[in-house]
Amino acid sequence: GDDMRERIKNFEQLEYLAASQPKQSVALAAANSEEALLAAEYARKKGIIDVELVGDQKTIQDVFSKNGISLQNYELTDVREPKEAAEKAVALVREGKAQLLMKGLVETSDFLKAVMNRENGLRGEDRMCALVLIECAAVDKLLILGDVGTNIAPDTAAKASILESCFLVARAMGIENPKAAVLCANEHVKESMPCTVEAAQLAEMSKRGEISGLVEGPVSMDIAVNAHAAQIKKYTGAIQGDADILLVPDLEAGNILIKGLMYLSGDIRVAGVGMGAKVPLIQTSRGDDHNTKYYSIVLSALVSQYLQA
Repeated sequence: GDDMRERIKNFEQLEYLAASQPKQSVALAAANSEEALLAAEYARKKGIIDVELVGDQKTIQDVFSKNGISLQNYELTDVREPKEAAEKAVALVREGKAQLLMKGLVETSDFLKAVMNRENGLRGEDRMCALVLIECAAVDKLLILGDVGTNIAPDTAAKASILESCFLVARAMGIENPKAAVLCANEHVKESMPCTVEAAQLAEMSKRGEISGLVEGPVSMDIAVNAHAAQIKKYTGAIQGDADILLVPDLEAGNILIKGLMYLSGDIRVAGVGMGAKVPLIQTSRGDDHNTKYYSIVLSALVSQYLQA
């Protein structure tokens, strides 16, 4: 892509960039989910994606006619059973008919089973991970947070792999030299706090070039996102409140952090992308609002555009 492009600061710019690059085709698995269909239709109208629907034709037609959507803009494969729909959607991606995979009305476990299938799936080299892009009023940049959905207690090797996925997303967004903070409760290595020991190992791997970007750790959350805090704490590292990527120690921390932000702060927008498979996964959950679903499609399309380029 164009190295001179400006860094994206908000979700509108994210949307603009995705819309200005080649349209991506999305296979929607078990497409008979009204919410997934509406988000996909919105993104299709914006010129960001084309959609291959795999699901129960009758239900899909009902949703479309209820919402005044024309089926003419879609390819449809009639598959009633959700598990089978997930497998068929994965097959469309394998055949090159789609560059992205989106989860509809199918259990996450069944969806991921189809993705991870050794014979017919989309297994990649990297660890599967769920990354979240955060736009919040407190900082003038978008933050990439991982892993908040897949790895319960990742070891150092798994964390290195998650970081590579984070770097990929950052580069897809035009951040040329992304900085990753390995978050712990403080910035000092203490044997009694395993998180800090692992963080130091990851920073060391980055220095040796074993991870493809700048990784610093252990770093406390305030130092990662607030320059004033870094100054007051006399933190001497390369990250001075300007981290692009926040790596959490485990699933609990990630879940608590993202839900805490979403439910307690009120001025945040989020988008998610599933990484680690051969293609980005759009796997939003039932609780996500329309905006979250839509911007997750936008973010995933952007990553896909970067991978195709």
